[in-house]
Amino acid sequence: MMSRIVTSLHVQYRMVPLLLVALLVVLIYGYVFFYQDPVRPVLVAWGLQYNLEPGISLLSNNTESRDYSTENNTTHDIDLQSNRAYNTTENHRSQQSDSSESADLTNIGKSSPGQLTKKKNFLFLKTHKCGTSSVVNLFYLFGVRHRSNFVIHRGPLNHHLHLNEVKKRPLLAPRPGQQYNIQCQHGTFYPEIEHMIMPKETSLYTTIIRSTVSHFKSAFSFFGAEFSMRKRLGEDASIDELITGYLNSKPPPTNTSAQLNTFVNSMALDLGFGAFAKSMPGASLEDKITAFLAHLDRELDLVMLTDRMDESLVLLKEYLGWKLSDIVYLKRMVSKKPHVEMSEDVQALIRRYNVVDDRIYEHFSPKFEQHVERLGRENIAKQLQEFQEMRERFEDKCFDKDKVVKLPYNSVSWAISDWGRTENLACTFLQARDVTLTKVMAELQHSEDYSEPIPGKRSFLMRETVEKIKQDFDEGVDPV
Repeated sequence: MMSRIVTSLHVQYRMVPLLLVALLVVLIYGYVFFYQDPVRPVLVAWGLQYNLEPGISLLSNNTESRDYSTENNTTHDIDLQSNRAYNTTENHRSQQSDSSESADLTNIGKSSPGQLTKKKNFLFLKTHKCGTSSVVNLFYLFGVRHRSNFVIHRGPLNHHLHLNEVKKRPLLAPRPGQQYNIQCQHGTFYPEIEHMIMPKETSLYTTIIRSTVSHFKSAFSFFGAEFSMRKRLGEDASIDELITGYLNSKPPPTNTSAQLNTFVNSMALDLGFGAFAKSMPGASLEDKITAFLAHLDRELDLVMLTDRMDESLVLLKEYLGWKLSDIVYLKRMVSKKPHVEMSEDVQALIRRYNVVDDRIYEHFSPKFEQHVERLGRENIAKQLQEFQEMRERFEDKCFDKDKVVKLPYNSVSWAISDWGRTENLACTFLQARDVTLTKVMAELQHSEDYSEPIPGKRSFLMRETVEKIKQDFDEGVDPV
């Protein structure tokens, strides 16, 4: 009897490490699924496969109305049948300077008739690996200063938007009596849902894209595929060998479909091509892409370009009626990895596999020039020079460039200067991780005066920093 008990206890004891390992894997996978952050390369190296987005499920025309309630029992009702969001009053931001004045701008680069007007609210489709983190941080800074309301999920895991699951993961409501002003998180584009949350009549729809080869190379390195391929092919393998080996191990595009995942056509994935293509069963890939581009033309007012980031922000500023100081940003990380040229054959292979992304970039690049022409090339050039000089001065004051700080992903930055830590805390804010700032904005939206923490929390993130930024702005202190 005693021997059986000892044997049973021994077996149970041997199971403990296995259970701990299983628990650890579940925790890591859950963290990556919701945050898609530092441990992703580890999972890729382990060969775990996962999708950045949950399964696509579009709402039908018969979907019932849904109630988005918050912890403080206020509600934001969205009628999914009439595609209208019901709000009552303007918020604090509409009272700021002349930003709310509407000036007609003729329709630019769009396939449907109409006008593009200056709008107070905007939706920014945050595409992966397009230099969006620094841009989103400046949007959050603008939101702090102007008390903007952001489209954010309730709860702790709110860094990515899953609007197709909004019934299970409700949105944090705007401040009482106000409307949503800004959406700028990662998430797949679902237009029929977006129209209800950010009505196009009052919201500018924009995104940013990157040249196909540069975008793929960035994702290939950042998300761990390069690391995985080096383990397979050896440390001395060239970048051409690594990329060729990776792509040749995947199914190429066919006459009817193309891959959509973290590495291949990921911009198209973010912009909603997956659901759009499923709505055209039996159609050729060419027909799907052509129809999708026309669809994006109708939905998007401005498509910015990563390789013309500063100029893109000047255009955005013009359409939103902002000031140049509103779009000043800091580069959060600079890669230490040396630039490696790829052969023309490998670049052609990348474009072949990323056929949807490539067509999107080739379609919207000339339209960017149309925006510049419409707003005045000389006007944009003059503002661009002024903005870049302003941003450089701000950067020099924010950073102590004698002190280099090592950051994740083989990148570096500079240490925040004494001025940036004590005088202008916008420097500290802009250098924070966007994951952190999403939580900051949720806390602020939940309780503007910090009187009520979000349920489950006892304190507030970056409270002193946020309050100092708000105070400086309200007192008219030069933001840069």
